[in-house]
Amino acid sequence: MSFGVLNPAGALAFTALAVLIALYLRGRRRRVVPVATLFLWQRVPAQALDPERFRPDLLFLAQLALLLALIGGYLRPYLEDVMPAGEGVRLLIVLDASASMQAREDVGTRFDVARGRARALVAQLLTGDEVMLVAAADRTHVVLRWTADHARALDRLEALEPLDTPTDLAPALELALGEVRARPATRVVVLTDLPREASGVGLERLGAVDYVQIGRTDDNVAIAGLELDEPPFHPASDATVTVVVRSYGRAARRVVLEATVGGAPWTRRDVVLAPRGTEQVLLTHPPGAGELTVALVADDALPVDDRAVGWLADREPLDVLVVTGSPAVAASFGALGMTIGGSRVRTVEPAVWDAGREADARVVVLDGVAPSAPLPVPALYVAPPAGNDTCPTERIAEGAAVIDWEADHPALRGLGALEALTLTGTAELGTPAWGTAIVLAATERGAFPFLVAGERDGHRIACLGAAPLASADDLPLLLLTLGTLAWLEERPGDAPLPVQTGVAVPFAGDPPVLVAERIGIQRVGGRIVLANLFDDRESDIGRSGGGEWPARARPPAITTVPGGRREIGWWLYVAAAGLLVVEWGVWARRARGPA
Repeated sequence: MSFGVLNPAGALAFTALAVLIALYLRGRRRRVVPVATLFLWQRVPAQALDPERFRPDLLFLAQLALLLALIGGYLRPYLEDVMPAGEGVRLLIVLDASASMQAREDVGTRFDVARGRARALVAQLLTGDEVMLVAAADRTHVVLRWTADHARALDRLEALEPLDTPTDLAPALELALGEVRARPATRVVVLTDLPREASGVGLERLGAVDYVQIGRTDDNVAIAGLELDEPPFHPASDATVTVVVRSYGRAARRVVLEATVGGAPWTRRDVVLAPRGTEQVLLTHPPGAGELTVALVADDALPVDDRAVGWLADREPLDVLVVTGSPAVAASFGALGMTIGGSRVRTVEPAVWDAGREADARVVVLDGVAPSAPLPVPALYVAPPAGNDTCPTERIAEGAAVIDWEADHPALRGLGALEALTLTGTAELGTPAWGTAIVLAATERGAFPFLVAGERDGHRIACLGAAPLASADDLPLLLLTLGTLAWLEERPGDAPLPVQTGVAVPFAGDPPVLVAERIGIQRVGGRIVLANLFDDRESDIGRSGGGEWPARARPPAITTVPGGRREIGWWLYVAAAGLLVVEWGVWARRARGPA
């Protein structure tokens, strides 16, 4: 504990003490007092009255104490906590840098408000105090490790910007609480727009941090989804686009939806949204292929979710070589080719097919055939025979039905009726090392893979448990076969990769795992990446107005007063008021004289 004053110039007020003493001495000079007789004074020995001799009385002492209290208050004295030797203040700031922090409030964006609070906290630190900066978005970023260089910390704060990703605040809080456990003198300040209940950490544990929630407005509309329906082997003009527009505010809204393809205008729609309502907008007959951008003209508080991107491609007609000994399977694929203009479907008997010869087709369909050597082109193995190494088969199952599938796989995009697919007979496939089961079927004995897809020796391969004629309803299985053929014809790495910001996806390149932090169309390793923010929690920006929850237990060397100072001058002013009452009482008693 140390003592100091904030107004040292106030020491000049001590000259008032000299004035008080001078006034007291001046009042003690001889005065003429008329008396009736002098005979009593004649026996008093003569003694000169020394005016310079200082004899304070009770009134003088009361006035002196009153004056000292007033001067002491004017000096603005304070007490300051002193850190133990070798210790300093350690301030850890967790700053939410997710997409919702870009929301505009009356005083700026939420992130600007949070950064201003963080800047003020760093500015209050004293020489030798340490600071650490942590940004929390889809993952935790340590912006600056412990340092006593406050100028560097302020520079890092200025350079920090929010990302277009969802919020995962819990790992950052766990990191901060770990620092508190390691050094109890650490103070943690969390600046976010998430309520404490949504932080991912229990409220009891949050009692160790200063939690500041920022934000109020709910004025936001967003593109909450974008679905492209592109018929396999059809031109881009046959595609349809469904845009999901959602309002997160409590008031009705009217917005404008604009769509462009390859930078050229496509369409413009007015969309009326009920309070917290959702509308689906269907767009048809795009003008061509290329980059698709849909955007809202809304002037809302969060612009980042007003735009979404996609890619429309011109699909080449079907070009397939079918190796089959079944006239029914050959006729089924022939009919499939006739429904798609410009397609080429050829059939060859297994006995005359040369597996070592390069096929004059983009995809080969092998019905009940499995050559020992890998093919030089993408291949679909239909009802593969037992004992083959490429698509291992265990047994033939009767009365199976599809029970589950990977809806996000490109081969299954747009297929929503697979749960109704029943099979009269199918091979129970295994899962080879090169593939993944993307459709599962089941009988009374249990579940098994029905469609396996993957890549081997640089070519895509798919194994299908049954031919399109193996279903009581040919259409779902036919669509599944068609979607698989379309996926097989794509060259790996050529198709644009749709991702959601902040979500890690495997990537065939460098880096091996891709995490997009900004929305839009990007090129990573030569591949087009389509990054969108479709996250209700980030777009639903309405808050209860924010609030502050100080830590229940402060670190021992840290106080809530900037710098650890506590002014005590106001106590001196209170004492002066009491002394004034005492001084007045003494003066009044003297004025009345002896009783």
